[in-house]
Amino acid sequence: MNFKKISAAILAGVMTMTLLAGCGGSKQASSTAAGKDGFPNLKGKNLVVYVSFHEDEAKAMLDDFKDKTGCEYSFLRMPTGEVMTRLMAEKDAPKSDILIGGTADAHALLKEKEINEAYVSKNAKDIPEMYRDKDGNWTGLYVEPLSIGINEDRWEKEFASKGLKKPETFEDLLNPEFKGEIIMPDPKTSGTGYTIVSSLVQARGEEKAMEYLAKLKANVAQFTSSGFTPAQKVGTGEYLICVNFIDDQLIVKKSGFDVSSRIPKDAGWTICSLSKVKGGPNDEAAKAFVDYCLTKEAGDILADFSMAISTRADVKTPEGGQELNDLPIYKDYDFAKAGKDKKDLQEKWSKLK
Repeated sequence: MNFKKISAAILAGVMTMTLLAGCGGSKQASSTAAGKDGFPNLKGKNLVVYVSFHEDEAKAMLDDFKDKTGCEYSFLRMPTGEVMTRLMAEKDAPKSDILIGGTADAHALLKEKEINEAYVSKNAKDIPEMYRDKDGNWTGLYVEPLSIGINEDRWEKEFASKGLKKPETFEDLLNPEFKGEIIMPDPKTSGTGYTIVSSLVQARGEEKAMEYLAKLKANVAQFTSSGFTPAQKVGTGEYLICVNFIDDQLIVKKSGFDVSSRIPKDAGWTICSLSKVKGGPNDEAAKAFVDYCLTKEAGDILADFSMAISTRADVKTPEGGQELNDLPIYKDYDFAKAGKDKKDLQEKWSKLK
């Protein structure tokens, strides 16, 4: 089987940056009548959303929001690193209203740069405090722990006979047998990739973490711009092992690929978050969308599409996932510090040989 051809076919068009419109921008006057389920009627409004998670998730939520409010929408999907660059460039003349998706450290950095702004939704009370910014500049939608993903079919056919142990810790990834068989996201462009670096630095101290990362870097065959791509390429068998967020691996598994996942002890993690862009062109629609995203209904849509572990206790845990309280994550991970350290750690990563 030619895994590279299969992988290329699956990936074609999926990870590109695409602007999608919900429907044409209506010019109707806004109605005073209420929308559905207690939401305002936003006919004639248009919401512009930057998205740093899966396209299907965003469209499902925006379609449901449109059904409830009549609000038109458009969205642009791109990796966290790219959306951060774009938002910073647009700071003095914002083009978007919302950033949905991306790691919590990215949203924390946007707060520091005064690019997002505080909005405490009436529904924020249903999200535990540890999963949202204390000032209301960002709110967490779901928790994403880092995980080691393995293509089980390739393992049984090519590696089981060697008597090797499946990697369960970060140290296991340094086994010379895995050289050229590991894929992970690039910390310079991907929020997922940066989480790997910053969480290891915080947990181990910079010197020990950089020593480890230099060895890991030598074993990795490919670094991808997107956090999702490694799970896809392991699913199709192009590579044996990936390191990225577990929900990406569970999406690939749900699609029919034999991928198993292991969350290492003291794994890095993030909170997939939501921010309101400061000075965005559609303030009323942006606030209503934040309100919507924090409902159980939106949480259920996210869980169905993303296989993620919701920050709402009343949203089901995805098959293959773990309850929030059972995750073996590095609980002291500081998202604000990760955001402040980003440029420095990315430069140090780039210099590793």
